[in-house]
Amino acid sequence: MNLIPASTLDPSSIYCVGKNYQLHAEEMLQWESDDLSVAEKAEKPEEPIIFLKPASSLSLNGRTSIPFFQGKPISNNMHYEAELVVLIGRDGENVSEKDAMSFVGGYGVGLDMTLRDVQMRAKEKGEPWLKCKGFRNSSLVSDLVPGDHILDPDMLAFELSLNNTIVQKGTPEKMLFDIPALISYLSYIYGLRERDLLFTGTPEGVGKVTNGDTLHAELFLNNCCSSTLLTVLDTVVDK
Repeated sequence: MNLIPASTLDPSSIYCVGKNYQLHAEEMLQWESDDLSVAEKAEKPEEPIIFLKPASSLSLNGRTSIPFFQGKPISNNMHYEAELVVLIGRDGENVSEKDAMSFVGGYGVGLDMTLRDVQMRAKEKGEPWLKCKGFRNSSLVSDLVPGDHILDPDMLAFELSLNNTIVQKGTPEKMLFDIPALISYLSYIYGLRERDLLFTGTPEGVGKVTNGDTLHAELFLNNCCSSTLLTVLDTVVDK
């Protein structure tokens, strides 16, 4: 199987989905409450929570870092968020969920690096998220598996290790909004373009990284008896 090299990615838009896994939505509620002892039940939103990252956020060298402005880092708390990433294979508008999977060009595993302290301040002030999500080198994607090699994306699974310790695991079957629903929704509201990327949301277990940390993400295909490794993403956190 020939993978689609990440170095060839040239998205018009990078779409991301917020709180698309139940347990991650609940851990976010805990942070937002400023009381980690509070356990809250997150309700599924009526529509997907969508935000954009600029194409300039895409890192093609496997490195990420907190930007500096006027000689100072803009954040003290960068988090990893591992996600299944969908490559859009052709232009699409007003796509039904029934036809949505025919617009998938590939699957990869990615990282949506997030400046959590900046995000929390933006939420408190009711300001946009762009600074905390769209900074340079905040989007990382593995080489991608061609879409026609995956008959059922619910058989995919991914995991992330931080410094050789597994910290996140996810499967599409646990998404609140599945891939067909997301593709259909985006096509009606925004319109999709060939080579767009869709980060489908992160599961629970997100956390802080520091300079020199290494992140290793893997995408698998599960079957009844075993798992097949499809692609990997290795990332280093720079100063």
